Amino acid sequence: MKKNEKRVLIVVIIVFVMFSVIAFAVPFVKNGAFWLTYIFSVISFAVQPFVMKIAFKDGKNLNSKLYGFPIARISVVYGIAQTVLSLVFMTLAKVVPIWLVLVFDVILLGVSAIGFIGADSMRDEIVRQDKKLVKDVKFMRNLQSKMNVLVNQCEDENVRKSVSKLAENIKYSDVVSNEALSDIESDLSACIDDLQTAVVDGDKDGALLLCVKAEGLLAERNRLCKINKK
Repeated sequence: MKKNEKRVLIVVIIVFVMFSVIAFAVPFVKNGAFWLTYIFSVISFAVQPFVMKIAFKDGKNLNSKLYGFPIARISVVYGIAQTVLSLVFMTLAKVVPIWLVLVFDVILLGVSAIGFIGADSMRDEIVRQDKKLVKDVKFMRNLQSKMNVLVNQCEDENVRKSVSKLAENIKYSDVVSNEALSDIESDLSACIDDLQTAVVDGDKDGALLLCVKAEGLLAERNRLCKINKK
């Protein structure tokens, strides 16, 4: 068991013991209403460690952990609400009908369960979108990094200016890729590879021509990006 999980479990046990002491030390009427609401309180305490483990299941992913807080908050709010409701029902156990206790406790549990499932599903979708976005921007990020290195490899001043201009245009281009851009991005990547070879080989004329070609491919990619966003 991880350290944080142990802490949660210890806190839950402490609060549960305090609640139980109050429930049995105070001279409440120990009838069906009392025992029914007490059982629901036990359930609310028992689910806390389980929910916390699910909420923060991906301990290595900071974003996933942050997205887990709404799930944890639902669980904590449910636990507090159930504890307060139980104390109210225990106080009124002598007069409150058992069916009313059952209805309120079941509704509170059901609403909390629905909220938990919805929050967990939303968290999974957000994490999936985050991973997709990282994948989608990977091509342009790699291209930007390659161009930054390539600028420093240029010995000819004219070639350096052209490569720097291309690097700047790539830097401020839309970083998000999609399937519709796969062909043009493949051509652009191949062109940059050829440009790198020309720069390393000292082929000034070839490098300048490849810069022009790359600028054209980049412009076409940017045009397609705008079309796909409409």
